[in-house]
Amino acid sequence: MKLRNLHTSRNFMRDTTKQKSRMTLTAAETGFVVFLLFLTGIHSQIWRVEYSSTQICALEGSTVEMSCTYSYPPWIEDKETVVQRRFWFTKLKNNKELDLREDPYYADRITYDFSGNNCLLRISGLKPIDSAEFKFRFETNQPGGSLTGSPGVNLTITDLQVQIQTKTSCLERSCWFEILCQSSCPLPPSSSYVWYRNGEIITAKTQQKYSDYFTFFESVSCAVRGHESFHSPLVCVHGDSCIKVSYSERSICAFRGSSVTISCSQDSGSSGSWISVRGQQMYDQDTGNNRFQVQNDESGSNLTITDLTDVDSDEYRLETWLSKDFPGTTLTVVDHVVVIRSGLELVCHSNCFPPGHFSFIWFKNGEKVQGETSSIYREAVSPEDTYSCSYGGQRSPEVYAPKSVSVSMDPPEILEDHSVTLTCSSDANPAATFRWFKNNQTLLLEDPHLTIRSVHRSNSGRYHCVAENELGKTASEYVFINVEYPPETSSVSVDPSAEILEGSSVTLTCSSDANPAASYTWFKDNRALLSGQEVHFSSIRSEDSGNYSCKSENKHGKSSSIPLFLDVQYPPRIPSVSVSVFGQIQEGSSVTLTCSSDANPAATFRWFKNNQTLLLEDPHLTLRSVHRSDSGKYHCVAENELGKTASEDVFINVEYPPENSSVSMNSSAEILEDSSLKPAAAARITFTVLLFAFLPTFLWIRKFWRVSEQQEKRPANRTRVNMSPDINGPSAEAAEQLELHHSSIHFSENQEDCLNSSTE
Repeated sequence: MKLRNLHTSRNFMRDTTKQKSRMTLTAAETGFVVFLLFLTGIHSQIWRVEYSSTQICALEGSTVEMSCTYSYPPWIEDKETVVQRRFWFTKLKNNKELDLREDPYYADRITYDFSGNNCLLRISGLKPIDSAEFKFRFETNQPGGSLTGSPGVNLTITDLQVQIQTKTSCLERSCWFEILCQSSCPLPPSSSYVWYRNGEIITAKTQQKYSDYFTFFESVSCAVRGHESFHSPLVCVHGDSCIKVSYSERSICAFRGSSVTISCSQDSGSSGSWISVRGQQMYDQDTGNNRFQVQNDESGSNLTITDLTDVDSDEYRLETWLSKDFPGTTLTVVDHVVVIRSGLELVCHSNCFPPGHFSFIWFKNGEKVQGETSSIYREAVSPEDTYSCSYGGQRSPEVYAPKSVSVSMDPPEILEDHSVTLTCSSDANPAATFRWFKNNQTLLLEDPHLTIRSVHRSNSGRYHCVAENELGKTASEYVFINVEYPPETSSVSVDPSAEILEGSSVTLTCSSDANPAASYTWFKDNRALLSGQEVHFSSIRSEDSGNYSCKSENKHGKSSSIPLFLDVQYPPRIPSVSVSVFGQIQEGSSVTLTCSSDANPAATFRWFKNNQTLLLEDPHLTLRSVHRSDSGKYHCVAENELGKTASEDVFINVEYPPENSSVSMNSSAEILEDSSLKPAAAARITFTVLLFAFLPTFLWIRKFWRVSEQQEKRPANRTRVNMSPDINGPSAEAAEQLELHHSSIHFSENQEDCLNSSTE
């Protein structure tokens, strides 16, 4: 269903008006709301124009404002609604609504204000022919999506006229008159009036009616308070001849630097001087000011001002001894014209345009645009181009979209918990507004300055701004906020994180949150080791075990980690066996063998005698009351989960004294008492017995000396200790290290030779 135009709904509006005719409030007091019902897919959203007032009465020559608000559905069937055109009009041209800005009659007297969803029309220098119905219209990009607020605002222009109502009693040359200040449309009941008598204000009279005695030469005029410049014409109260002053223009606009002439006619025949009301400056024919020239004649006086400046804006009156209060001509000196954006169009604008109705001239990129002579630029507007206009020889400044948009940062180096300010600047006319973005996300701030107080590392990121005015928008380059801070939470990690085996590859890494990046120093057992973020062992050794820590440091501070213990594991080294007894091991004594091995994790031990496993699993093997049967070869095996290793053999040699010595005799030998061998035999026997008695002792002492010498010659770190050499071994010393087991004595038959004993 297409949008209904309110022009086709007048019957509906009339019915509504009839239903409301019983209400006590008029439309002028309450305003009027115009509703336009729905498009398909709008889902109860309203197109609307609401006027603040629909009936306005204004004085001729004054300025009037008409205001309204409008609304529309922001989305229709997934399509965003965009307003493409908005304007006020009073009539049609070629069956289309004619924008007041395109009407030459209004071009120099109207201004629009479309801020937000407001629609304000301001008309200055009102004339009686301005009385009309004014309507607001907006058009969107939606199919059929346009709306005219109808009925509109009825404007009635009135002037003030003095009406002489009654004349009563007369006293000599004066008569009593009742006078009324009249308008063609009703002014607000609260209006206060100003009465002028012979050009002077009658302060006691503020009502619409004025009564008093008047002579034959007096004149009167009235005005509404606050609008004294728009007073009624002077009227002679009694007769046709009286004191009257009349200005050719009640108000005049002129551009700065130009010239203007203010004219006044008078019927009093007396000459006078000109005065500026606010500036209290007097000007006459004898004034030495070259910019102000006064010319008087019989019909009146002219004041010409050249090279106008802003301070020349004032009210100028012709001063005579009879008309010192009567309003004169108000001069407004304005700057050059300016170009403003209204909807999709450009408008050549000024606070007021001087009379003369000059043609407008438009310029694009400095070149004159042919065919554009109205106050509106009708061609498409591009943000890459510049535009200006000219009126009455006064050219406006160029307008253009923002360019050269950039962001500056102060300070350039940002430390956490400090403050930083970003400033967006651009070259634009009119001045641009700004929006900020962080990592392409819109920030709420709309200001040329973005200040972050007590900046945090989370504020780091890419920032840019967008400068925008009525002609377009431009984005800046990105600026990176890099928030710096000292190292925090230094820590040491190890790879691999599982058990560390000797010979494997191990890497220690120092980590720290810091900006700028930290430098690292490593410590082992509190001693400086090296610099760098990592410590790498290509083939780690057991001696690399220890407490490792690192220190992180940058220009803002430093931080140390908690020490990490690096535990390198390895299988048992070759064990060594030590014997608790130094020297010979005597039978019956106590002997302890100790097995030692370096291993991680710690090793367990097993003992072997003559390669036979002993049940004991302990690093210590203790033989209490050792027996000769304990002699033999001993070794131990050290073992952990990574491997096992056996020691070298240690020989335990248990020593003991001789036992079971005996003497044997040949049973066939005969010994005669009287024989000559008797003394000799006795001596030999005695010698032999002594020899065999001392021979073991001699051999034992000799053996002890040899063993002692060998022990002194052995290295101190020798892992194998052999306290008793193996006498059954093939060494050269075996013959000298004999142990006596059995002795025997044999005698020959002649009893002359004594047989030597044999030892085994």
